Amino acid sequence: MALAIEALDRGTELLAAVNLESLSVRDRLEALDALETVSRRIRSGSYATAVSLDRCGDQALGGACAKVIADTVRITPAEARRRLRDGAQLAPRTRLTGESMPAALPATATAWGAGLLDVEHLRAIQQFLRDLPEDIHPAVVERAEVFLAEKAVELRPDQLEFLAQLPMSIAQ
Repeated sequence: MALAIEALDRGTELLAAVNLESLSVRDRLEALDALETVSRRIRSGSYATAVSLDRCGDQALGGACAKVIADTVRITPAEARRRLRDGAQLAPRTRLTGESMPAALPATATAWGAGLLDVEHLRAIQQFLRDLPEDIHPAVVERAEVFLAEKAVELRPDQLEFLAQLPMSIAQ
């Protein structure tokens, strides 16, 4: 982990040294897109690390996980709890028997890990799924999550929110 973080840090130093004015507009736009993807992948790794800490338990951490994370990375406890909650939906799970299970939002988790989604995309998907009636069949919910994750890769978060609010039922 230390080597990976050191490489990321060195990469940011190299980026800071680039003369952006020497690049064409097209090259700058492509760089911006690539940087956004990398930033999102780093965010995904950060959430996964937080979830792994949560699995250690409060006693091992010396306090409530969200509070320890908040103090360590200097964010609010509410933000730390949100990251833990989101990360838990995006991380593989384990049954009490030790059997591995996919993430609660598997298609979203795949796109998230690839750096194709940001937090606003995630919010739109979560909101749609939260608003579904409780009597919707789980297979329909699963298809809706896959559909929205696929569309999220193509759309801005505001466009995804609009799509999720259309009167047609994406869940069917």
